[in-house]
Amino acid sequence: MHYAILGDVQGNGEALRAALEDIRQRKIERIVCLGNVIGFGPDPVECLDLIRNSCFITIRGDHEQALLSGTDGLIPATARLIEWAKDMICEGSQGENRMAFVDNTLDSFSSAGISFFHGSPRSSREYLFPSDVKRNRRKLRAAFEHVDKVCFHAHTHVPGVITENPLAWRSAADLEGYYHYRKGEKSLINVGSVGQPRDGDPRAGYIEIRKNEIFWRRVAYDVEAVIERMERLEVFGTNYSARLRQGR
Repeated sequence: MHYAILGDVQGNGEALRAALEDIRQRKIERIVCLGNVIGFGPDPVECLDLIRNSCFITIRGDHEQALLSGTDGLIPATARLIEWAKDMICEGSQGENRMAFVDNTLDSFSSAGISFFHGSPRSSREYLFPSDVKRNRRKLRAAFEHVDKVCFHAHTHVPGVITENPLAWRSAADLEGYYHYRKGEKSLINVGSVGQPRDGDPRAGYIEIRKNEIFWRRVAYDVEAVIERMERLEVFGTNYSARLRQGR
């Protein structure tokens, strides 16, 4: 078993290309995407095309769900970006095929006790925050009820692992980018984010899996090139540029 898992591309083509090239160089042939391919970046069409041509499983994130069913419930700034992305995706001769791909993404996928979700086992919009191990243990206990062995998820953009027993959070940085999950343990493993990391490291992030070994990988890319494109588009505010630079 040797594959890569990535998520929260967020319409960042520069970051996605860098991550995919790193995956190629590591000779990883199978890729899982945990959703939110589009969102806070300037390249929704490129990212959607790259993911549909590269991944053998794609999970539907809350942003893809908003493409299909509307932006009710999203904050206005996010809703505006999703609506703009949909306009871009639907343009041209491939628009219908792109939306068909989004429609065929999966809510979740499980095999041999390993599960893949976007947000949590309960909802693509539910966040499993590191702070929940102290502030919302009930939510985590409820999430673990839906986990057989290991759950890979995204959504918070913060890489790390929550273990059931003991109920604890360890960041990918604290683990020095490595985790070995053992038989009988339950873990919620966050893959981080390709296109908008929020752990203080602006590099694109993804996970490499080898049997029971997990490696969080980070890949440098041209952040300023992405910011330049964003600044040319009125739909993006300066807050998104600052977050990319800071990895927050």
